[in-house]
Amino acid sequence: MRLLLTGLTLFVAYSFGIEYKLEVRTGWKKDAETDGNVFAKIVGKNGKMVNFGSLDDPHRNDFQRGQTDTFTAHSMVDVGKIQCLVLSTNTPDMWMMDKAVVWSSSSSQKSYFYNDGMFLSSQPSEGVSQLKLCEEGTQTYYVSTTTSTDRDSGSDNIYPRLTIFGKKGKKKLSTKTGYLVDPRRNNFERGRVDMFVFQGLADVGRIKCIEVTVDGDDKWLFEMIEVHSQDRRHPVYFRNEKEVVLSTDPREGESTHRFCS
Repeated sequence: MRLLLTGLTLFVAYSFGIEYKLEVRTGWKKDAETDGNVFAKIVGKNGKMVNFGSLDDPHRNDFQRGQTDTFTAHSMVDVGKIQCLVLSTNTPDMWMMDKAVVWSSSSSQKSYFYNDGMFLSSQPSEGVSQLKLCEEGTQTYYVSTTTSTDRDSGSDNIYPRLTIFGKKGKKKLSTKTGYLVDPRRNNFERGRVDMFVFQGLADVGRIKCIEVTVDGDDKWLFEMIEVHSQDRRHPVYFRNEKEVVLSTDPREGESTHRFCS
């Protein structure tokens, strides 16, 4: 019986190959959604590639704002550790991916990819026709934000992301998170603490500074941001002592500001 089951498993694996899963979340920014064509392929650490082709689920409207879509590909090619994700389009209807996760049936290890605000479009004035995203490392970072209790401190349209700066010995390093968004709740309400987790980032060692960049024009005033990594659990606090207001609208605040501990 055991031999029969083993043989059946090998037959299924040979017939269908390795199953690859791609989970893509569309951003929340205005015009992030698309009805255009999106294509994807993944590249492994061993240099091998698997093509997902056109990403399309005939049973739903793909790539809607804030929506997560999952796609499947089968291949006899084993790319090993998934290193990069390449997205492309041949249509001008722009689209902005927020986050992507890729894994395969040959490994339980997932790979994480974050966009830094780039739109995908065949129209050069709207974005780029091809976007290559590569995993920076294996470190996990935990970020918590505390919005100020001052009047009008909260925001419904701010879309912040972080660049984390650190130091390992004499070496200065940095890594970028994706957008700070928790789709399960309304983020950045006045006086509220929000928590975010980012996997697959570079290990910057001892965290020294963060640079906060926002892509929304609804101003946001935070009181404090706390960051720590999986390997270095001691939290690093960045207090907004000068009460810097963040916004893409220059009349209301700054779109980028660096804070150091």
